[in-house]
Amino acid sequence: MKNLSCTHCSGEVSAEDEICPNCGIPLAPDHANSSQKRFIWFFIGVVIFSIAMMILLPWFD
Repeated sequence: MKNLSCTHCSGEVSAEDEICPNCGIPLAPDHANSSQKRFIWFFIGVVIFSIAMMILLPWFD
């Protein structure tokens, strides 16, 4: 099971929760998938950056 946390109070929440049990603030409907989506976009950015550096760095040698 993934460790999910509230973005407001950093308290632990489950994927089924609609409201944070710690602070009572409503959670996003897809809060269980948001960290996975963020990681995917981060990974894509790192790959694009790495490819760009492999192409551009030899020109500055």
